[in-house]
Amino acid sequence: MRPEDFKPDDLFTQIQNLAGNLAAERRARHAAEASDKAKAELLATAGNQLKAPVEKLIAMTGLLSASPLDPAQRRYTDMLAEAAWSLLGVLNDLLDYTRLEIGRCELQPVEFDLHERLQAVGSVLHDRASEKGLTSGVDIGASCPREVVADSARISQVLMALIDAALNSTTEGSVRLHASAIEVNGLWMLRFDVSDTGRGYSRAEREQLFNPVVRVPSAMQAGAGGTGLELSIAQKLAALMGGEVGCDSVAGKGSLYWFTLAAEHAGTHPARAAYEPLAAMPASEPLRAIALSVPEQERVAKLSGHVLVVEDNAVNRMLIATYLGEFGLSHEVARSAATALLNLASKPCDLVLMDVSVPDLDGVEATKCIRALHTPAAEVPIIALVAQAKTTECGAYLAAGMDGYVTKPIRGRELYAALAPFLAQDAGDEPVLLVG
Repeated sequence: MRPEDFKPDDLFTQIQNLAGNLAAERRARHAAEASDKAKAELLATAGNQLKAPVEKLIAMTGLLSASPLDPAQRRYTDMLAEAAWSLLGVLNDLLDYTRLEIGRCELQPVEFDLHERLQAVGSVLHDRASEKGLTSGVDIGASCPREVVADSARISQVLMALIDAALNSTTEGSVRLHASAIEVNGLWMLRFDVSDTGRGYSRAEREQLFNPVVRVPSAMQAGAGGTGLELSIAQKLAALMGGEVGCDSVAGKGSLYWFTLAAEHAGTHPARAAYEPLAAMPASEPLRAIALSVPEQERVAKLSGHVLVVEDNAVNRMLIATYLGEFGLSHEVARSAATALLNLASKPCDLVLMDVSVPDLDGVEATKCIRALHTPAAEVPIIALVAQAKTTECGAYLAAGMDGYVTKPIRGRELYAALAPFLAQDAGDEPVLLVG
C-alpha cells in the first residue's frame, strides 16, 4: 500500500469490525458455558433426587437379605442388590463429575498416615488382582513421608481409578503401585505410579483415555469395568488438588498411570483422619470400608448393650433396628438431635448412632452438644451415619468428637465392625452370621 492510499476511516472501520467479531465470539462462548453449566446443574439435581429411592431400594434389599431365604431367593436377592449397587455407583460417578464441572466439589484436607493409606489401597489391589490371577504389590519409597495433610479420601479415589484402569486392561502379569516424594518449598510433592503388564494403548487411544464415556449398569455387568467416568473424574480431582494425572503407554507393552500432587507437612491442620474408609469404590463393590476387617460371611459374637439411634428416615430406622436386633442389642429411636439430647440427659445408653443430617442440628453441632453435657453421657461413643456424598467431611466429624462412622446405605458387616470396638461381646449367646 502506498502512503497516499492510506485512509484512516478504513482502518477505524476494520478495528470496529474486529472488536465486534471478538465481542460476538465472547458472547457465544459465555452462552455456551452457561448452557453447559445449566445442563450440569440439571444433571446434579436429577442425580440427587434419584439417589434417595435407590438408597431405599438398597436398604430394603438389605432387610430382605437378613431374613431367612431359600437358595433361589438368596440368589435373586443377591442379583437385585448387585443391580441396585451398580445403579448407585453410576449415580455417584455422575454426581462427582457434575460437581467438578460446576465447581461445587471442595477438598477436605486432613492429617493422615500416608503409609497406612497406601497399604490399605494395596490390600484392595491385591484382592482384585488375585481374582484375575495377577500378581500385585505396593512399593513405598524411602523418601515418602508418613504423616501428611491432604484430602486422603480423594487421593484414594484417584488411585483406585488408576488401579481399576490398569486391572481392566491386564489379563496376565502384574499391577503394581509405587509411591515417591520430594520436598519443594516446604511442601511434599507426592507422585504415585501404577504400572501394569497389560495390552497397552496406541497414541490415539491414549488421547481418548480421560474423556468421559457413560456406561449403564448392564454394560458394567458385562465386564466394562465401571461407568467410564472414573478416569475423567480422577483427572479433574487431581487438578483440583493442584496436581496432574496421565498415562504413558505403548501398545502391547503395558502402561504406566501416574498421579502427582502437593501435600502439606503434618501439624499444619487440626483434624486428623483416625478412621476413614476408602472412598468411591467401583459399583460392583461399593463403599467397602478398608478400615473394617469383617469378612463377607462370618459367624461373630453377639454384642450386648443399649444403642440410641438418631435417624429421621423411616427406612433407615427399620434397617438399623433389624441389624441391631441380630447383633443382640436393644435400642431406642430419636428422630431429632434435640430429642436425642433429652434422652441422653435422662437415660443412659452404651452408644449413639448419629445421622449427621437430622433436620434440627448437623452431626458436628449435635456431637458438640453431647460432649458438653455435664453427665456421664458426655463420654458415650458416637458413630456417625454418613451419606456417601458427605464422606469427605468425615474429618470434621472426627475432630468434633465422633468416634467413627458408617456410610449409607448401611450394610450389616460395616455396622457390626463399627460397633464392636465399643460394646461388650455376649459369649453366652449363639454367634450371628454376617451376610449383608
